[in-house]
Amino acid sequence: MDAAQTLRRKLNIPEDAERVLIFGESSHWDPNWLYTSEVYFERFVSRNLDQAIEALLREPRRVYSIECVFFLRMYWERRPEKRKPLRELLNSGRMRLTSPGVTTADTLLPRAEAILRDWLIGQEWLRERGIEQEPTLAYFADSFGASPNLPSLLRAAGFDRTAITRIDGMYFPGCELPLPGKFPRPGSSAHRLLKEERSLDFIWRDSNGADVLCHWNAFTYGQGDMLAYTGLSRVYLVRFALDRRSEQHIARRIRGYVKQLAPHSRTPYLFCPIGFDFVDPIPDLVALLDRYNRHRYPNTGVWVVNAGLDDYLALVETHREALPVLELDPNPYWTGFYTARPALKRRCHDLTGKLLLAEKLACLSGERDAREVVQPLAGPWWQAAVANHHDFITGTSPDAVVEEEQTPWLEEAEQQVDAVIEAFAPATLALREKEARGALPDWRQEGGRVQVRTQFYDLTWDEALGGAFTQVINRISGEELLRTGSGDLVSYRDSGGLWRMGYEFTGGTWKETQRASQRPASLQVRPLADGLEIISTCELQGERFRRRAWVSATSPLIHFLIEGKAAEGYSVIARFWPAISGQTLHMDAPGGVVARPLQRIYQPTLWPLHHFLHVQDEVTGRGLAVIQALPGAVSWSPDGRLELVVARNAAKETVFGLFGIPGHPARGIEKEPYAFHFALMVTRAGDWCQNRVHRLAWEMADGPWADARMAALRKMAHTAIAVDNDDVRVVAVKPAWRGRGIIVRLEAPQPLSIPVHVTVPGRAIARAWLCDARERDLAPLKVSPHGVQVAMAASILTLRIETEPAPLQPPPDT
Repeated sequence: MDAAQTLRRKLNIPEDAERVLIFGESSHWDPNWLYTSEVYFERFVSRNLDQAIEALLREPRRVYSIECVFFLRMYWERRPEKRKPLRELLNSGRMRLTSPGVTTADTLLPRAEAILRDWLIGQEWLRERGIEQEPTLAYFADSFGASPNLPSLLRAAGFDRTAITRIDGMYFPGCELPLPGKFPRPGSSAHRLLKEERSLDFIWRDSNGADVLCHWNAFTYGQGDMLAYTGLSRVYLVRFALDRRSEQHIARRIRGYVKQLAPHSRTPYLFCPIGFDFVDPIPDLVALLDRYNRHRYPNTGVWVVNAGLDDYLALVETHREALPVLELDPNPYWTGFYTARPALKRRCHDLTGKLLLAEKLACLSGERDAREVVQPLAGPWWQAAVANHHDFITGTSPDAVVEEEQTPWLEEAEQQVDAVIEAFAPATLALREKEARGALPDWRQEGGRVQVRTQFYDLTWDEALGGAFTQVINRISGEELLRTGSGDLVSYRDSGGLWRMGYEFTGGTWKETQRASQRPASLQVRPLADGLEIISTCELQGERFRRRAWVSATSPLIHFLIEGKAAEGYSVIARFWPAISGQTLHMDAPGGVVARPLQRIYQPTLWPLHHFLHVQDEVTGRGLAVIQALPGAVSWSPDGRLELVVARNAAKETVFGLFGIPGHPARGIEKEPYAFHFALMVTRAGDWCQNRVHRLAWEMADGPWADARMAALRKMAHTAIAVDNDDVRVVAVKPAWRGRGIIVRLEAPQPLSIPVHVTVPGRAIARAWLCDARERDLAPLKVSPHGVQVAMAASILTLRIETEPAPLQPPPDT
């Protein structure tokens, strides 16, 4: 019996059924979107899980799925009487997990390591409680786009299947003013899948060569919610639904779902998700479907069944050869959330960075001590994982939730991590904070201009241009690199909100209103950290911004730090005019590097910039790199404008200035200034890798305005593990949760053709294993007295290493 027959028998699907519609039932639970997690749990989740458990016990063939662990943990802790049936249902597979993660994460803004830990932390929570499920599926029901390198992230954690909903160019009810007939938008991922490939199932293969089986919910993640109801919706925000369970009504609904799905299926199987936000289980779902099969299957040839999304993908897998293979970049879906609530985003990133630092420092102290010391990090790591959620780090929750729950969680967790870091900070560290100052660039200030000469550039800032550049010249060739007016700050009237910019929707406003270059600004020059800092201030819409640029005599980077807060209803961008022409944007994203066009769907197109962007001139071969300390948004328009979002304070999406958009009810006001740090570099002939742009991006945290003490601690932590290839960085070193020893996570911007040699300074490697990010051993590795050698065949690699004290070396011959 082949795999397809086995699966069909397991699900009681008749052998002669040529079309099978699978209803996968769940409920999408946001930890803290419009309400806090406490409110959501008390009002909805507790009752929802009670009903789900009761329904599963009543209908033995029923399957119900849970998207993530966050609320499952709350239920476990607060309802101890439910632990036994819950564990039994989970271990029997009646209750499914569509991901072991703490949350359904955003995969564009968090660090790759934060996403991997999300899955690890959730999986370990399950394992410690005797719950045996280890899903090979990770479902992103409501994330706003996804990293184009999601297959690499998934493979690194041991997943081979996924499903997504929100992708660029699709129609989503409640979020769009144009009628559905205007979608999918030309040139988008949705258009390609619906109109060109005509398939909702595909093999998603990324630029690293990693691939996963993927399903797209083209008709929302709650397509089947109204199966047994009439009305508008069962979503808690706009619930208007009346029971309607007649045989005719159910048949009519099923006919509609098949009509939507069948034209886009290359296999006999169709998937209809049930599971909008906080919807209750449908009473007697299996009985309703059984009735349909008895009465309608003989005439329609469509068999319906309740099963898991993993069951559906397992069935589709048996027709893998029929599926298209795509390198998909499902962005931009929305672009406003890339830069909404920047101060909150910084806290999320700082927390993860400090956690990784604390773990490395702990491992420097020895494995036994490290296990004990990192115990206080368990709570902060949980909060860091929760912060990955697609309504947390994205900044799309209202002010009340941010202020009452999200920010306090982050601040408390950071304080706990700081205490662990303090335990490892050497008493002598302060003595090494300041190093000798190097030679400063040549400079002069006269006639309202500041001119600076470095090894790479001749730069001129002009007070008459509000502190923008008059010119940036290549020191060697004399070529112009940045045109006059580069470095300007521009204010836009933005009627967008936490999710979208004002140009993204009908009736929105995105209009340039003011430029810093319209008024003169005085320039101040002062030495700073082996370089020169050029300072100016300006005012946009009544809000004050301080701009700082930094250059050194020997660095190719021109650093910028812009501090301020946009006026309410406005966004502020930094504008440059590069003197190069390129049509492809190479950018890093969690999991690897992606090539993107200048524009897609929107004009301008703001892309999610993780840490670097590189554009290479097609004629001269030279290029320009943009490097950011934290994720943000960038556009490169066909007219040559490079723009980076510096600050946003667009409170809520407003159509024609009169009314909001139903799907985006949250409002948020920025109340504190933000420091936006980025750098530019003109590159020689060659691509981003040849110009080592990724290496410079890794070092941005220790730039000219870095905290000297933290920079010294990071430098010390880097000594925990050594690798012999500087295109590979050691992202994490931590005590192993499964097995003995330490976990070492290696990351490269792309797979490498040569092996990487790994050593633990001061210790000998006794045994080593290749494992996944959920710390499951995959294969033993050959160990030599000099370390362990591994093939970096993926962008992310995880090792488990057991060490012992290094033997004393014999004295040299005399």
